[in-house]
Amino acid sequence: MNRPVDLRPSLSRYLHQRLTSFEQGFRHNLALLGPAGSGKSLLLQQVLQSSPAKVTRIYCALQRDSVREFLKRFSAALLHAVVEAPFHAPLEDLMRQAKTVAPKTVSAIEQLERYTGGHLPAEGFVRALDVIPILHEECGRPCILVLDEFLHLEELGLSHAFHELGKRVMTWPYTLFLVTSSSTCRARQILRERLQLLFGQFELLSLGPIETAAATAWTHEQLPGTKAQPALVRFLLHWIGTHPWYLNVLLTRAKERSQLKRERKLTDATIVQAAWDVLGSPDGVLHQWCAAHVQRIVHQRNGPLAREALVAIAGGARTTQAIAARCGTRRQLSEAVQMLVEDDLVHRKGACWVIPDQLFACWLVAVLRPAQARGSLDTAAAFQLFDQALRTVWGEWQAASQQPLVERIGRLLTQFRNETVSLDHKTGRLPTFRTLATQQPSERPERYLVADGEERRWCCMVHDGLLDEAAVTGFEHFCRAQSPRPSRKIVVAKDGLELNAKLLAKEANMWVWEPEDLNLLFLLYGQPTLNR
Repeated sequence: MNRPVDLRPSLSRYLHQRLTSFEQGFRHNLALLGPAGSGKSLLLQQVLQSSPAKVTRIYCALQRDSVREFLKRFSAALLHAVVEAPFHAPLEDLMRQAKTVAPKTVSAIEQLERYTGGHLPAEGFVRALDVIPILHEECGRPCILVLDEFLHLEELGLSHAFHELGKRVMTWPYTLFLVTSSSTCRARQILRERLQLLFGQFELLSLGPIETAAATAWTHEQLPGTKAQPALVRFLLHWIGTHPWYLNVLLTRAKERSQLKRERKLTDATIVQAAWDVLGSPDGVLHQWCAAHVQRIVHQRNGPLAREALVAIAGGARTTQAIAARCGTRRQLSEAVQMLVEDDLVHRKGACWVIPDQLFACWLVAVLRPAQARGSLDTAAAFQLFDQALRTVWGEWQAASQQPLVERIGRLLTQFRNETVSLDHKTGRLPTFRTLATQQPSERPERYLVADGEERRWCCMVHDGLLDEAAVTGFEHFCRAQSPRPSRKIVVAKDGLELNAKLLAKEANMWVWEPEDLNLLFLLYGQPTLNR
């Protein structure tokens, strides 16, 4: 982006609170997980730079390095924590500057030189970590160690890297560990199995969609013509989801297109053309980004089948059975789909599969699938198919955004076909319903849905705002008056539930579908997600 901009102010505030609490003696290690391009590094750098907490900030961006390169990178991060210098300043210059401020730390870093030739790499890794207690003692302040893309430690060729890191997580109360990863599935496994220790628990923070208010203001600043089209901006934010980089690329191209045409008002045609330039055209940066994901998959074992499964899921196949029907085989399918899970391209929720990245899913349907089905397409034909697909997504979003939430939930209930899905930390089956009735309690804004299927009834309370205790109590009375009694009681609120209301709902054995759960269901059943 042209200048740093905070598109997740709520998360930034939370991280600031954690840093302040750590300065005051309350340590809570953090793991920030999100796909590549979601803005993790930028967010952390902004928070670290703007935090008033009196701590020593050690920020190390890991890459696919050898132990030798890691030692240089980690040493530079330690020295940057005590001196102000350009990011790419030579290590020798950093040590010369730091010698007057932290001579013991510089001396310990100089001792690491003996390991940079590849001699005793395991010992070199341990000695590098153990410079932090020296730095802590010299600076007299608690330390924050940020390991950006910490899974790259696996690629150092050291079998004990996480074991050694875990020992320090457990025994260094003066160091707050903050790790990030773009490989969400693998990171959760490592954190669960190797780093979730008795005195070193990590709080997992998943980067969700960028916040609408902040992103809208930034979009208007980048492309003033969007001010007259608020619905267009909301659609773009819905479409790009968790990836501010996607938005930046698209807006930059739309701005170029608009300036070339000398448009005073941004048009739908300009946005579609800009989307084609960056996503549909083989020369587009987002096209190449998406294609690289697929190519990485194809070159692995069962890769071609994994690609077919990916296209099938993007096209609406939710279950393994549906994917097999579209791919024409079940042989090796579970291994192929598991490969997609490990690469964070699909998520499994119960027995259902979903692609969380909606722009990537759109590329699979609008670009890759036609190319596979029809072979080489000329530019005009490819653009026409892309234009049609994007306008379809756009039109479906417009229709859904104007529809009351209770109608959208009712539509969901009618689409259930006995799938098994995980929501609200529960796994349950979504049965087929034959009838659906809507009721509204007197003098209350909530609406009730009563869905009847084969020997079972579900009751669902839906609200467009924030639910309170009174609403939950009233719904419980309604359910008790039903005959037959409902086998499931569902609570749905666009803005969630108040804390006491949520506790009351849990006590009454209600299934709470929060906005994140709703968006998962909408994705599973081919409906646009809610804007947040």
